[in-house]
Formats: sequence, structure tokens, C-alpha cells
Amino acid sequence: MGVSMLSNGKANTFSALSALLSVAILLIVAPATSLATDVSLAWDPSPDPDLAGYHIYYQANSGAFPFQGTGAIEGNAPVDGRNSTSATISGLDPANSYYFAVTAYNSSGAESVYSNIVTVPEALPPTVSITSPANSDAVSGTVTVTASATDNAGIARVQFLVNGVPVFETAKPPYSFAWNVASLAKGSYDLAARAVDVSGNEAVSKAVTVSVPGDVISPTVSLVTPSQASAVGGTVSISASAKDDVGVARLELYLDGTSVYSGAQNTVSFDFNSTLAANGSHIVSARAYDAAGNTGSASATFSVYNAVKLTDPTPPATVSAPLTIADAQLALQIASSQVAPGSEELLRLDLAPYVNGTSQPNGRIDTGDIVVILSLLTGKI
Repeated sequence: MGVSMLSNGKANTFSALSALLSVAILLIVAPATSLATDVSLAWDPSPDPDLAGYHIYYQANSGAFPFQGTGAIEGNAPVDGRNSTSATISGLDPANSYYFAVTAYNSSGAESVYSNIVTVPEALPPTVSITSPANSDAVSGTVTVTASATDNAGIARVQFLVNGVPVFETAKPPYSFAWNVASLAKGSYDLAARAVDVSGNEAVSKAVTVSVPGDVISPTVSLVTPSQASAVGGTVSISASAKDDVGVARLELYLDGTSVYSGAQNTVSFDFNSTLAANGSHIVSARAYDAAGNTGSASATFSVYNAVKLTDPTPPATVSAPLTIADAQLALQIASSQVAPGSEELLRLDLAPYVNGTSQPNGRIDTGDIVVILSLLTGKI
């Protein structure tokens, strides 16, 4: 005989030996703490002219023959369905799965083989709850969210929800996930867990509400600049980098208060042509922003000294004022990097090398210039 099963309004076709069987499942709330399950069955009539009635067999949690179920309001298996081609077996425990079959018997008591077997899975939903964090907790950074889930048949998976939206799913206990709230806007958030058992029954926990402070951590900024202990010249490499717990939105670089770079990245390098700047101290600074508007900054000072090239060297004899021992002392301080020279000092004290009675300045003041100055003071050249 052909057999069909009707479950939740959907028809499915099966092959069978002797009966047409339909099943619908109805869950009702019992006065006790559990659910009661009623299973409605329907089948094709037997063509036997000596048909006397039908037996309905059921059994919990096992498909092994013979079915010897107990506990139904209608009695233990087999339940006599008389001549009706439908029956309802009620008062079953939703924590169990059940197996059903129907046989036909005649007036002599002869009984057919079992019809096709129809299985109704257990219908008890899981028990699930959020165990951490607690309701009304304030959370920040990365927080571990944990849930407890139990079921009589077994848990297939647990899904975590934030404001009703699934954010993580796991099939293995302990049921937890790392929730990074650093980038979330300030406010309250509802955490819940949905548990699904191996039979497809599911339950959603009561929501736990937590508060998130929002991103309050400022970026950190680092600068790489020349050492302040000594002056530099020519092309100077300057770099800046920024870090943030969520992410750097923008990085700005300034030289003496003037912007030289602004962009949406966390590192920047800048080649500074110091010959275009005055000799002396200069300040480089950087400022970083994150998406929440928090800012961080850093600054550093360095010194620039580029020698002034004299296009028309003037012999010492034409110096406007005679050289003195103080000039020699000043040249010594400049040569030992104790003093940074200006253009006037370079014009007056940059005398070496001294070739054939003529000064040939080389753009810097060093020990050779000291020797020339002392020689001029003592009349040796």
C-alpha cells in the first residue's frame, strides 16, 4: 500500500506494507511543569472483507519490534482503534520521541504486519540562559559572554544574539564567545542566547542588558626625528605613527605649526629639506584621531644648521673689524658644536683653507679656521 504522512500541513509520500498513516503533532500545556503531547494518526482502510478493526502500536525512544509503549491516556500498546481509520494517542511525554505503527485484524483475530513506521521526535525545548555578564553590568574592551544550555536529548548548537541579531554560534560547550565592544557606540545592549536541540526544538533565553561606555581611549602617537643633541642639515627624514584600540581614522603632521601631511592612515614619513629653513630650532608635531573623535598627539624639537656658502670670499685683510682672541674662542666653541653659527659668524670666521695668502672658505667653521685665526693674530701668515 502507499503511505503518506501529514505533518504541520505538509504532505510527504512513503512506501508501506499495509496502511496509510498521517501524523499531526499538537503540544498543549499540562497542569504540571512539563508538556503533554497528543499525536493524531490516520490511515487507509484495509480492503479485507472480514476486517474487524485496527490496532495502534506505539513505543518511546526505540523502533525495535514489537512496540510495547505505555503511559498514553488511551492505554498501553496496542490500543484498539476498532473500525475507525484515525485515532489520537494522548498524554505522551514530550521529552520522549515516539514510534507509531498500525495493524489490521479480522474476526478470527488474525493480524496483519505493521504498517510503515512513523516517528515523532521529542518536543521538549532546551533550557538556556546567559550566565555572564550579569544584568545591568557595565562592560568595556573585550568581554566573554557565556551561556548555559541543557536538554534531555542533547544540545545541537547555541547562538548568541545582540539586540536580537545573531553574532556568534557554537556547537561545543562551554558555550561562550569574546565580544569586542570597543568600537560600539555608547548605550545599552541586550544579550540573549538561542539553544537548539538535536530534535530541532529551540528556546531563547531571557535577555541580559548591559551598558557600553563607547570608545574613550585616545590614540597614541610616536615620532622619529633627529636627536636634539646635535644640529642636522640637508635632507632630514621625519616619521610619525599612531596606534588606537579600535583604529586610527586620521593622522596629521606639522612642522613649526604648518601642516605638511594629513591622511587616513596610521603611519607617515616626510623628507624635510632643511636648506629651505633657517638655522636653529624647529618643532615637529603629529596628531591622530580615531572614529569616536578621541585625539592623541606628540611633538619634538630638533636643530638645523646648514653652512652658508659665500659666493665672493673676502680675504682676511678686508674684514671690517680686526680679528681678536675672542674670535678664536668663538671659533673653538662652534667647531666643538657648543654654539651654532649664524651667517655673520660664518662670514667672519670661516677662513680655512688659507692658500697662497688667500682665504678659501669651505662653508663650515672647524679646527682649520681656528689655526688660521691664531696665525693671523700672531702674524705668522
